[in-house]
Amino acid sequence: MLLLLLLLLLLLLLLKLPPSRARWRGFDCQQGSLHAMDIKLTPGAMLSPQQREEIKKGFNFIAQKSEIGRAAKRAGLPLVLPKSDVSKLLRACGRAVSPEELQQVLEKVSSPDKGVELQEFYTLFELACEIGEPPLNEMQLFTALAALDLTASDSLDTKTLKDILGTMGDRMGVNEIDRVIEGVPKDGRGRLSCRLIARRLVKGPEGIPHI
Repeated sequence: MLLLLLLLLLLLLLLKLPPSRARWRGFDCQQGSLHAMDIKLTPGAMLSPQQREEIKKGFNFIAQKSEIGRAAKRAGLPLVLPKSDVSKLLRACGRAVSPEELQQVLEKVSSPDKGVELQEFYTLFELACEIGEPPLNEMQLFTALAALDLTASDSLDTKTLKDILGTMGDRMGVNEIDRVIEGVPKDGRGRLSCRLIARRLVKGPEGIPHI
C-alpha cells in the first residue's frame, strides 16, 4: 500500500516535469531527420528572431510532408500546418503540453479546416509557454524519485527508472529514456543516482541546442 501511494505521488509530480525538457526532439531539415532542439521562452515573453527562424525550419519540414501543406504550396499560397500536427511541432521545439493544455492552444486556431500558418503558430507557441503548472525544480524531482528507492540509498535501478519514465506523466519513448540515462554514472551495484537523474531531467542531456 505504501509503495502504491508513493507511485501515485510520483505520477502527480511527473505530470509537471519541466515542459521544455520532457521531450528532446527537433528537426534537421537538410537531413530529413530528428535532432534535439529546445526553444526556451519564459511566460509572457515573445519569440526572438533567432527562435522564430529555428521554429520556421521545423514548421516547413512538417508542413511540406502534409497533404494540406503540399496543396497550399501547389496553389502558390503560404505553407500551412495541419491542426493535427500542432502538438508534434510544439514537442519538436521542446514544449511538451498536456492534453488539457493542448486543447487550450488549439481553441485559438482561427481556421482549423484551413490549417495553421507560420505566424499563427508563433502565437500558439507563445501561448503554450504561458499556460500550465510551473515545472518542477531539481530538488522536487529528486525528492519524488528518492521516495521510490526502497534501499534508502537515493538511487534507482535502471529498469525501475525506465518503467517510471515510460509509463507515468508525460510518457517518454524508449530512445528518449536512453538519452536521459546515457552518460549518467552507476554505483557499484549498477544503480543510478536519483539526484543526477533529476538534474538531467531538468537540464536535458548534453549537446542540446538551447535557443
